[in-house]
Amino acid sequence: MIADMGESLDPFHRMKDILLEFQVSKQTLANVDKEQKELYHQRAQSNMRQAPSQWRLHLEDDRDEENDLRMAMIHTESHFNFVKIHLLSHFTDHLR
Repeated sequence: MIADMGESLDPFHRMKDILLEFQVSKQTLANVDKEQKELYHQRAQSNMRQAPSQWRLHLEDDRDEENDLRMAMIHTESHFNFVKIHLLSHFTDHLR
């Protein structure tokens, strides 16, 4: 029974990165916004050299790139390193 408790935390630790998007600090959001503004500026400069029909074709790729950038920043700057989560990993040891 105690071993089952420890094993039930394994799926959580494997999947917890999904929840990082909701554990974002204000500083991280500010950094994401700053990076997105720089990306918009770069795209605006490159799109000025293209016809509107051409840059419209790239909108979906641009959205995917923005989302990838956002998630990468969130994953590098966010974490689940706080006491309550850490203590769960030691709980079974204390019970034994």
